[in-house]
Amino acid sequence: MNKIKIFSHSIQEIGYVARTNTKGNEFDMVNRYIEHIIKKYSKLKRKQIAIFIEPQIDTGYPDIVIVEYNTSSENFWNENRKHLTTNDLKILYQIQRQKNASLKSLNEMLGFSIIDIKKSITRLASCNLVHLSKTQNHVRNIQLNAYCRINKIISIEAKIDKWSEAIQQASKNVWFSTESYILMNKDSCNNLIIDKCKQHGIGVILVNGRIQYELESEHRVFPVSYASLQFNEWIQRASHCKEDNL
Repeated sequence: MNKIKIFSHSIQEIGYVARTNTKGNEFDMVNRYIEHIIKKYSKLKRKQIAIFIEPQIDTGYPDIVIVEYNTSSENFWNENRKHLTTNDLKILYQIQRQKNASLKSLNEMLGFSIIDIKKSITRLASCNLVHLSKTQNHVRNIQLNAYCRINKIISIEAKIDKWSEAIQQASKNVWFSTESYILMNKDSCNNLIIDKCKQHGIGVILVNGRIQYELESEHRVFPVSYASLQFNEWIQRASHCKEDNL
C-alpha cells in the first residue's frame, strides 16, 4: 500500500482541501471502484498512484481523481515548494507551455502585474523550477520530468441515475485531467449517453457487480492546465510531510 496514496480529507499542512463525503449509494459505488483501482495498481511494480476523493478545484469537487506517476530514486524536492501559490503555478504552467517568456508577455497573457510576476518567478527560481535570466526580465522552463513524475490524471464523476449531471461535470473536468469519465451503476449504456460522451471527449465506466469500461476517454497531453501541476505539488508535499500531520 506504500505505492498507493489516498487523499480522503483536507490536509492543511499541504494546502489541500476536500469536501466531506456524503454516505449513500453513490458513496458505496465510488468505494467499490476505488477498491478495484487499488487492486489493479497493487500488481504493478514501477507505477504509483494517488487517489483524491472530492478535491476542491476551480470547477468544483470531482468525485475521484486518480493520478498515476512513476517512482524515482532522485531527490528533486525543494522545501521552498511548500510555499508556492496558485498564481505561482499558473505562471509556471504558462512558462512550461511557452518554453521562453518575458515578464511583459506573461503580464499580457495572464493579467498579473509585473511586480507580482517578478515575485512569483523569484519563488519559482528559488525552487529550481525555472531559469531566470541575469537581467531578470526573461525566464525559460526546465524539463517537466525534472520536477514532475505524473503520467496521467484520470477524473471520475459518479452518478446512480442522473447521467446528464455526470456528463456536465465530467465535461468540466477535461480542463485539468488527461482522461475524464462518468461512473454509472448500470449493466449497459444506451447510444444516447455514448454519443453525448463522445461529443465531449469523455469516457464511460459501468459498475454493477463488475467493472466495465464501456467507452474510452479521449487522451490529453499532461499538463492540461495549471491545476494538473497542483496535483503534483500536493503529492510531493505529502511525501515530504511528517506522517503525524497527514
